[in-house]
Amino acid sequence: MKKMCFLFISIILCVLTSSCMRIGEKDSLDFFSEMIRRGYKCNVVETQSGNALKESCYVDNFKLSTFSDSNEKLMRVSLTYSQSVNSGFAELAEDVVSSFCGFDSEQIKSVFSVLGIGGDLPSDSSGVKRCDTQWYGFSFTCDEVGGTLVVENYRINPTSAPEVTMNTTVPFVSFTLSE
Repeated sequence: MKKMCFLFISIILCVLTSSCMRIGEKDSLDFFSEMIRRGYKCNVVETQSGNALKESCYVDNFKLSTFSDSNEKLMRVSLTYSQSVNSGFAELAEDVVSSFCGFDSEQIKSVFSVLGIGGDLPSDSSGVKRCDTQWYGFSFTCDEVGGTLVVENYRINPTSAPEVTMNTTVPFVSFTLSE
């Protein structure tokens, strides 16, 4: 019986020490795999942008870009549209946020309502609209040319207090995360 227990523990230890396990924060491979699983096709082009690796592709006339740090962890995702072709942006943006942050539809709607993203996009956001959650920061801006949604991972890229004027506030959307 002791030999069987020893053999069983040895096998478990061998499997655990020799297996390749990915743990921790998402990387761009995780993100694009999730987007492909959702039915989007991405022909990714890599470029170096400062200290970050930038990977971009076009999905239905929208530019989707990811930025990874030197440890290949996903720091930021941006989604850009032109004002002439913006139909479907909100739906794609929901899938991007869900794939990157793991938010459900109710959490995404809470954030998007603060940012002013809905079925009909505004023609001008009058500057950058921001919203923070516990682990992610969201920014949205648009004008007569087009617009951009940027999602920042605060776990990887912690921020200091933003420089703001006395009249500027950044809404904080709070909900329970299952982490």
